[in-house]
Amino acid sequence: MSDFVRKPSDDDERRRVEQAIAQGAGITIADFAERVIGEPVDAEFVEILKSRLERAGANEEPFDLKEEIEKLWSWRQEMA
Repeated sequence: MSDFVRKPSDDDERRRVEQAIAQGAGITIADFAERVIGEPVDAEFVEILKSRLERAGANEEPFDLKEEIEKLWSWRQEMA
């Protein structure tokens, strides 16, 4: 599994992704983040990740979700 995420390139790819998710092939951002950092994350953390992911998608930029999770979590720990 890649840590990079991106928007589907066309409607056909979007349908395949949606079908795979409906069949249980995907995991939530919260579950992925928990796997990366080893503990549950709150809704605010997930919303920040979603926002950053949407911004990257709107700009058609690659997005390393794992790296973003690690940076954001580290920043949160430093600010606590």
